Formats: sequence, structure tokens, C-alpha cells
Amino acid sequence: MRMNCDESDYGVRKCFSGRSDPGLASRLGSFETRLTNLSSHASTKELERLICGTRTFERDHFAVTSRGDLENIFVLEQGWACKLMYLADGRRHISEFFGPGAICNWSRLSDFEEQDDILFKAGASVSLLDAPSLGDLLEKRRELAAIIKQHETERSKRTAQRVRAVISSPATEKLLFLLLDLDNEAVAAGHDPIWMDLPFSQIEIGDILGLTPVHVSRTFTKLEEDGVISRNGRHIRFADVDGLRKSLSYRQFFVCPQQN
Repeated sequence: MRMNCDESDYGVRKCFSGRSDPGLASRLGSFETRLTNLSSHASTKELERLICGTRTFERDHFAVTSRGDLENIFVLEQGWACKLMYLADGRRHISEFFGPGAICNWSRLSDFEEQDDILFKAGASVSLLDAPSLGDLLEKRRELAAIIKQHETERSKRTAQRVRAVISSPATEKLLFLLLDLDNEAVAAGHDPIWMDLPFSQIEIGDILGLTPVHVSRTFTKLEEDGVISRNGRHIRFADVDGLRKSLSYRQFFVCPQQN
């Protein structure tokens, strides 16, 4: 099938940063790491030939579905992104976020799901997969389709876990569930730093949790004073991440069953 990418801002052969493409064949590594967490037989080799372009964002960039910005499938190579919508009263809401190796717009392949706008954070780099060709491949490669579907189902379950915390828990627990989710997103791609670099501002964290930036700031301070986390600028460290997961009954996702 002929690729439908073109020479537009979101098409083939064009990088936002102006830097040369480091080579398409070396991409999708973080995505493959995510899939091999779920199945040791997973491979992205067949997906590499569907790459029709790359893009690197030097500044925060808002991609709007209604403009046709997200016609292709966007897979993060590095950096972060999130689903962002503006409510009728002007407030913002972030319903989901994505780290390295994540598919940012999996719903592009569905005829029944709403297509969301995506905010790519500064420094994010993506590979673009031709959506119709990917759909055709997954029809033929049912095993690969099942692994990717399992990955996206894991994301939906994690979101539901966080939403329950946002609805029913105090601010400290809301924030802790989000921080554990960010840690889980990074670990899924093979990153497990002692100090976690927060990819979102306190305003954006408030947009996820339904808190004001002032409330977010006070909640961070409370967790630090209680010795639950340490902070160094935009970096945080858990005092006892395993104990924290246990105390909150937090379930990890994108990991082998024996790790959860």
C-alpha cells in the first residue's frame, strides 16, 4: 500500500527542529521495550517499514485533530506528551499522558473512539507510522495486534485506577498516584532513575488532578515534609517506592505479571 504521508509539517522527510534524521531503522526501540515487557516474542521489525516520517519538538506544541495534524500514528521516541482539551468555561483538562515508546493516538485506528488533541512537550521526538498501512498489517499479524491491544488496555486500566484516586482520595494521595503513574510510564520504556524528572509543570499537574497550582505546590511541600518524597528542582525521589505502592494498593502496569 502506498504511504499517505506528504511533505507537510506532519508528513515525511520533515523534522521540526531542522536537524537531519538519525535513521529510521534505529527507531521504535522504546516501543519494542514496552511490548517485550508483555511478551518476550514481541518485535517491531515489521513496523519499521511503516515509518513515514519523524519530528522533534523544540518547544511545547499543540497538535489538533480537526486540523488534520494527527492523521498518522505518533510513537514517542523520547520525551513526553499528553491529551489536552479545553473545557467550555476555558479551563483545561489533561486526561492522559505518554512517555517514551508510547503510542500517542491509538484511537486514530478506531471508528468508534473520539480523536483527542495532543500536547507534545518540548524535547519530544516522534516517529510517524502510516495509519492505513498499520491497520492493514495488524489485520494480518494478529499476534502483534493482540500484544499492542494488551498494551493499550493496560494504559486504560491505569487511567481508571488514577481516576478513582482523583475522585475519592485526598490531595496527597491524588498526587502520589500521579507520581507513581509517571514512574510506571518511564519504567515501561526501560528507564528507572533514582531521581525522576517531572515532565509536567505544576499547572499541568493541576490540569490532570483537578487542583489549582497553589494546591499542587502545597501538596508537594506536605509530601516532602512528611518524608514521602525528596525534591531537587523538577526532580523527585521516593523514600520507599515499594512501600508506597503497597500502602496505596497501587497496581503497576506494562510489566510482567510476576513483577506486579
